Amino acid sequence: MIKKNLLIAGAMLLIMTAFSVNKVQAQTCVMPPSCEDLGYTMTEADCASAEKILKCPHDQSKMFCLTMAEIDPGSSGNAGDILYEDHTTRADYVYMVDNRAIGVVFDPVNRLAIALDEGYYRWAMLTSQIYYRKNSSMDWTYLNVALQYGIDEKDVLKDLMNCETNALTCGKGGKENTAIIMAQQTELQNLDERNKNINYFSAADYCYKYQPGSVSSVKSWFAAGQWFLPNVAELNILYQNKDKVNAALQKINRNVLQSGRYWASTRYVERSAWALEMVNGELRTYDMYDYTHYVRPVLAF
Repeated sequence: MIKKNLLIAGAMLLIMTAFSVNKVQAQTCVMPPSCEDLGYTMTEADCASAEKILKCPHDQSKMFCLTMAEIDPGSSGNAGDILYEDHTTRADYVYMVDNRAIGVVFDPVNRLAIALDEGYYRWAMLTSQIYYRKNSSMDWTYLNVALQYGIDEKDVLKDLMNCETNALTCGKGGKENTAIIMAQQTELQNLDERNKNINYFSAADYCYKYQPGSVSSVKSWFAAGQWFLPNVAELNILYQNKDKVNAALQKINRNVLQSGRYWASTRYVERSAWALEMVNGELRTYDMYDYTHYVRPVLAF
Protein backbone atom coordinates (compact mmCIF):
# COMPACT_ATOMS: atom_id res chain seq x y z
CA MET A 1 0.00 0.00 0.00
CA ILE A 2 2.85 2.35 0.92
CA LYS A 3 4.65 1.48 -2.34
CA LYS A 4 1.47 2.19 -4.30
CA ASN A 5 1.10 5.53 -2.61
CA LEU A 6 4.73 6.37 -3.38
CA LEU A 7 4.20 5.50 -7.05
CA ILE A 8 1.09 7.68 -7.22
CA ALA A 9 2.94 10.57 -5.52
CA GLY A 10 5.87 10.16 -7.93
CA ALA A 11 3.54 10.20 -10.93
CA MET A 12 1.83 13.32 -9.64
CA LEU A 13 5.19 15.04 -9.13
CA LEU A 14 6.20 14.11 -12.67
CA ILE A 15 2.97 15.55 -14.07
CA MET A 16 3.39 18.74 -12.06
CA THR A 17 7.02 19.10 -13.16
CA ALA A 18 6.09 18.62 -16.81
CA PHE A 19 3.31 21.19 -16.46
CA SER A 20 5.75 23.61 -14.84
CA VAL A 21 8.33 23.15 -17.63
CA ASN A 22 5.68 23.58 -20.31
CA LYS A 23 4.53 26.75 -18.61
CA VAL A 24 8.07 28.15 -18.56
CA GLN A 25 8.56 27.20 -22.20
CA ALA A 26 5.30 28.90 -23.11
CA GLN A 27 6.44 32.07 -21.36
CA THR A 28 9.81 32.14 -23.10
CA CYS A 29 8.15 31.78 -26.52
CA VAL A 30 6.31 35.09 -26.15
CA MET A 31 7.67 37.68 -28.65
CA PRO A 32 9.58 40.43 -26.82
CA PRO A 33 8.40 44.02 -27.44
CA SER A 34 9.96 45.72 -30.46
CA CYS A 35 12.21 48.76 -30.27
CA GLU A 36 9.31 50.86 -31.50
CA ASP A 37 7.03 49.43 -28.79
CA LEU A 38 9.62 50.45 -26.19
CA GLY A 39 9.77 54.02 -27.54
CA TYR A 40 13.00 53.79 -29.57
CA THR A 41 11.62 55.42 -32.71
CA MET A 42 14.47 57.76 -33.68
CA THR A 43 17.58 57.39 -35.84
CA GLU A 44 21.14 58.63 -35.43
CA ALA A 45 20.31 61.55 -37.75
CA ASP A 46 17.30 62.47 -35.60
CA CYS A 47 19.55 62.59 -32.54
CA ALA A 48 22.44 64.57 -34.06
CA SER A 49 21.85 67.58 -31.80
CA ALA A 50 20.48 65.68 -28.80
CA GLU A 51 21.86 65.99 -25.30
CA LYS A 52 20.71 62.60 -23.96
CA ILE A 53 20.63 59.45 -26.11
CA LEU A 54 19.42 55.91 -25.29
CA LYS A 55 19.86 53.03 -27.73
CA CYS A 56 17.49 50.09 -28.07
CA PRO A 57 19.02 46.92 -26.57
CA HIS A 58 17.68 44.85 -29.50
CA ASP A 59 18.82 47.19 -32.28
CA GLN A 60 21.45 49.88 -31.63
CA SER A 61 20.35 51.85 -34.70
CA LYS A 62 17.00 52.61 -33.02
CA MET A 63 17.20 55.40 -30.46
CA PHE A 64 15.36 57.63 -28.07
CA CYS A 65 16.84 61.08 -27.45
CA LEU A 66 16.13 64.42 -25.83
CA THR A 67 17.43 67.86 -26.75
CA MET A 68 18.42 70.37 -24.12
CA ALA A 69 15.20 72.28 -24.81
CA GLU A 70 13.20 69.15 -23.99
CA ILE A 71 15.23 68.42 -20.87
CA ASP A 72 15.13 72.01 -19.67
CA PRO A 73 12.69 74.28 -21.55
CA GLY A 74 14.21 77.34 -19.90
CA SER A 75 17.77 76.59 -21.01
CA SER A 76 17.70 78.78 -24.12
CA GLY A 77 18.26 81.89 -22.00
CA ASN A 78 17.87 85.38 -23.43
CA ALA A 79 19.23 87.28 -26.38
CA GLY A 80 22.79 88.26 -25.51
CA ASP A 81 23.42 85.26 -23.26
CA ILE A 82 26.64 83.34 -23.84
CA LEU A 83 26.44 79.73 -25.02
CA TYR A 84 28.92 77.25 -23.53
CA GLU A 85 30.29 73.82 -24.45
CA ASP A 86 28.08 72.07 -21.92
CA HIS A 87 24.97 73.33 -23.75
CA THR A 88 24.11 75.90 -21.08
CA THR A 89 23.70 79.65 -21.40
CA ARG A 90 24.76 82.38 -18.97
CA ALA A 91 24.21 86.12 -18.91
CA ASP A 92 27.75 86.71 -17.65
CA TYR A 93 31.01 85.52 -19.09
CA VAL A 94 32.84 83.01 -16.93
CA TYR A 95 36.14 81.58 -18.18
CA MET A 96 36.41 77.85 -17.52
CA VAL A 97 39.20 75.66 -18.84
CA ASP A 98 36.90 72.69 -19.47
CA ASN A 99 33.78 74.61 -20.51
CA ARG A 100 34.51 77.39 -23.00
CA ALA A 101 32.17 79.89 -24.64
CA ILE A 102 31.26 78.90 -28.21
CA GLY A 103 28.63 81.45 -29.24
CA VAL A 104 26.10 84.14 -28.32
CA VAL A 105 22.34 83.63 -28.27
CA PHE A 106 20.44 85.99 -30.56
CA ASP A 107 17.12 84.14 -30.92
CA PRO A 108 16.07 82.30 -27.73
CA VAL A 109 12.64 81.42 -29.18
CA ASN A 110 14.13 79.38 -32.02
CA ARG A 111 17.29 78.58 -30.00
CA LEU A 112 19.80 80.17 -32.38
CA ALA A 113 23.27 81.46 -31.56
CA ILE A 114 25.97 83.12 -33.66
CA ALA A 115 29.59 82.05 -33.78
CA LEU A 116 32.33 84.04 -32.08
CA ASP A 117 34.14 84.31 -35.43
CA GLU A 118 33.21 85.57 -38.89
CA GLY A 119 34.54 85.68 -42.43
CA TYR A 120 34.40 87.95 -45.47
CA TYR A 121 33.45 86.12 -48.67
CA ARG A 122 31.66 86.18 -51.98
CA TRP A 123 28.43 84.20 -51.94
CA ALA A 124 29.99 82.18 -54.79
CA MET A 125 33.57 82.21 -56.03
CA LEU A 126 34.05 84.15 -59.26
CA THR A 127 37.74 83.30 -59.60
CA SER A 128 37.36 79.52 -59.32
CA GLN A 129 37.43 77.34 -62.42
CA ILE A 130 35.34 74.24 -62.89
CA TYR A 131 36.16 71.49 -65.35
CA TYR A 132 33.11 70.38 -67.29
CA ARG A 133 33.03 67.45 -69.71
CA LYS A 134 30.82 68.71 -72.52
CA ASN A 135 28.38 66.19 -74.01
CA SER A 136 30.00 63.38 -71.97
CA SER A 137 32.98 63.39 -74.34
CA MET A 138 36.59 63.47 -73.28
CA ASP A 139 36.88 67.07 -74.48
CA TRP A 140 37.39 68.81 -71.12
CA THR A 141 36.58 72.50 -71.05
CA TYR A 142 37.05 75.10 -68.34
CA LEU A 143 33.73 76.20 -66.88
CA ASN A 144 34.07 79.41 -64.86
CA VAL A 145 31.71 80.40 -62.08
CA ALA A 146 29.79 82.63 -64.47
CA LEU A 147 28.78 79.27 -65.97
CA GLN A 148 29.20 80.15 -69.64
CA TYR A 149 29.80 76.66 -71.01
CA GLY A 150 26.70 74.54 -70.95
CA ILE A 151 25.38 74.77 -67.37
CA ASP A 152 23.47 77.85 -66.25
CA GLU A 153 22.72 79.13 -62.75
CA LYS A 154 19.21 77.66 -62.75
CA ASP A 155 20.65 74.18 -63.15
CA VAL A 156 23.42 74.58 -60.58
CA LEU A 157 21.13 75.95 -57.85
CA LYS A 158 18.05 74.11 -59.04
CA ASP A 159 16.84 73.17 -55.55
CA LEU A 160 17.27 76.61 -53.94
CA MET A 161 14.12 78.72 -54.04
CA ASN A 162 14.09 82.18 -55.62
CA CYS A 163 12.71 84.83 -53.23
CA GLU A 164 12.01 87.92 -55.32
CA THR A 165 9.38 89.20 -52.86
CA ASN A 166 8.57 88.72 -49.17
CA ALA A 167 12.15 87.71 -48.41
CA LEU A 168 11.44 87.61 -44.66
CA THR A 169 8.91 84.81 -45.10
CA CYS A 170 10.02 83.21 -48.37
CA GLY A 171 11.96 79.98 -48.67
CA LYS A 172 13.44 77.58 -46.15
CA GLY A 173 15.43 78.10 -42.96
CA GLY A 174 19.13 78.82 -43.05
CA LYS A 175 20.12 75.29 -42.07
CA GLU A 176 18.02 73.77 -44.86
CA ASN A 177 19.30 76.31 -47.39
CA THR A 178 22.89 75.58 -46.42
CA ALA A 179 22.34 71.83 -46.80
CA ILE A 180 20.97 72.40 -50.31
CA ILE A 181 23.87 74.67 -51.27
CA MET A 182 26.50 72.26 -49.95
CA ALA A 183 24.89 69.30 -51.73
CA GLN A 184 25.05 71.19 -55.00
CA GLN A 185 28.64 72.23 -54.35
CA THR A 186 29.46 68.52 -54.00
CA GLU A 187 27.80 67.85 -57.37
CA LEU A 188 30.06 70.44 -59.03
CA GLN A 189 33.15 69.11 -57.25
CA ASN A 190 32.33 65.63 -58.53
CA LEU A 191 32.29 66.73 -62.18
CA ASP A 192 35.96 65.87 -62.23
CA GLU A 193 38.79 65.03 -59.84
CA ARG A 194 40.28 68.46 -60.54
CA ASN A 195 37.26 70.20 -58.99
CA LYS A 196 37.15 68.36 -55.67
CA ASN A 197 38.85 71.04 -53.55
CA ILE A 198 37.03 74.08 -54.94
CA ASN A 199 34.84 75.85 -52.39
CA TYR A 200 32.30 76.81 -55.00
CA PHE A 201 29.76 78.50 -52.69
CA SER A 202 32.16 80.31 -50.40
CA ALA A 203 29.80 81.88 -47.83
CA ALA A 204 27.82 78.71 -47.11
CA ASP A 205 30.99 76.60 -47.24
CA TYR A 206 32.65 78.73 -44.54
CA CYS A 207 29.62 78.41 -42.25
CA TYR A 208 29.07 74.70 -42.83
CA LYS A 209 32.70 73.78 -42.14
CA TYR A 210 33.07 76.11 -39.17
CA GLN A 211 33.66 74.82 -35.66
CA PRO A 212 34.94 76.71 -32.60
CA GLY A 213 38.68 76.52 -32.19
CA SER A 214 39.31 77.40 -28.54
CA VAL A 215 37.32 74.68 -26.80
CA SER A 216 38.27 71.93 -24.38
CA SER A 217 36.75 69.32 -26.71
CA VAL A 218 34.53 69.44 -29.79
CA LYS A 219 31.07 68.00 -29.13
CA SER A 220 28.92 66.63 -31.96
CA TRP A 221 26.20 69.24 -31.49
CA PHE A 222 28.51 72.16 -32.32
CA ALA A 223 31.02 70.39 -34.59
CA ALA A 224 31.58 71.19 -38.27
CA GLY A 225 28.44 70.40 -40.25
CA GLN A 226 26.09 71.81 -37.59
CA TRP A 227 26.65 75.51 -38.35
CA PHE A 228 24.94 77.26 -41.25
CA LEU A 229 24.51 80.47 -43.26
CA PRO A 230 21.40 82.19 -41.85
CA ASN A 231 18.44 83.10 -44.03
CA VAL A 232 17.00 86.62 -44.29
CA ALA A 233 14.54 86.17 -41.41
CA GLU A 234 17.26 84.86 -39.08
CA LEU A 235 19.58 87.74 -40.00
CA ASN A 236 16.76 90.17 -39.31
CA ILE A 237 16.33 88.80 -35.75
CA LEU A 238 20.09 89.10 -35.28
CA TYR A 239 19.88 92.76 -36.34
CA GLN A 240 17.05 93.40 -33.86
CA ASN A 241 19.20 92.03 -31.02
CA LYS A 242 22.59 93.27 -32.23
CA ASP A 243 23.19 95.59 -29.23
CA LYS A 244 22.75 92.71 -26.77
CA VAL A 245 24.83 90.41 -28.94
CA ASN A 246 27.63 92.97 -29.32
CA ALA A 247 27.71 93.55 -25.56
CA ALA A 248 28.21 89.80 -25.04
CA LEU A 249 30.91 89.61 -27.71
CA GLN A 250 32.78 92.43 -25.96
CA LYS A 251 32.66 90.50 -22.68
CA ILE A 252 34.37 87.58 -24.43
CA ASN A 253 36.83 89.94 -26.14
CA ARG A 254 35.64 88.97 -29.61
CA ASN A 255 34.89 91.16 -32.64
CA VAL A 256 31.42 92.71 -32.55
CA LEU A 257 29.10 92.62 -35.56
CA GLN A 258 30.33 94.87 -38.35
CA SER A 259 28.33 97.83 -39.62
CA GLY A 260 28.57 96.44 -43.15
CA ARG A 261 26.49 93.88 -45.05
CA TYR A 262 26.02 90.23 -44.10
CA TRP A 263 25.13 87.56 -46.63
CA ALA A 264 21.96 85.51 -46.21
CA SER A 265 21.46 82.02 -47.61
CA THR A 266 18.23 83.28 -49.21
CA ARG A 267 18.55 83.66 -52.98
CA TYR A 268 16.89 86.48 -54.92
CA VAL A 269 17.20 85.22 -58.50
CA GLU A 270 19.70 83.01 -60.33
CA ARG A 271 22.72 85.31 -59.97
CA SER A 272 21.71 87.29 -56.87
CA ALA A 273 21.27 86.72 -53.15
CA TRP A 274 19.98 88.79 -50.25
CA ALA A 275 22.17 90.61 -47.74
CA LEU A 276 21.37 92.67 -44.65
CA GLU A 277 22.97 95.98 -43.74
CA MET A 278 23.77 95.52 -40.06
CA VAL A 279 23.95 99.26 -39.36
CA ASN A 280 20.28 99.90 -40.22
CA GLY A 281 18.64 96.55 -41.01
CA GLU A 282 18.17 97.37 -44.70
CA LEU A 283 17.72 94.38 -47.01
CA ARG A 284 19.19 94.50 -50.50
CA THR A 285 20.18 92.05 -53.21
CA TYR A 286 23.63 91.70 -54.73
CA ASP A 287 25.29 89.71 -57.50
CA MET A 288 26.51 86.61 -55.68
CA TYR A 289 29.63 86.35 -57.87
CA ASP A 290 30.75 89.99 -57.77
CA TYR A 291 30.20 91.20 -54.19
CA THR A 292 32.01 90.30 -50.97
CA HIS A 293 30.16 90.62 -47.64
CA TYR A 294 30.54 89.49 -44.03
CA VAL A 295 29.52 85.96 -43.05
CA ARG A 296 28.70 84.91 -39.46
CA PRO A 297 27.89 81.19 -38.88
CA VAL A 298 24.73 80.32 -36.92
CA LEU A 299 24.07 77.29 -34.71
CA ALA A 300 20.73 75.78 -33.70
CA PHE A 301 21.30 74.63 -30.12
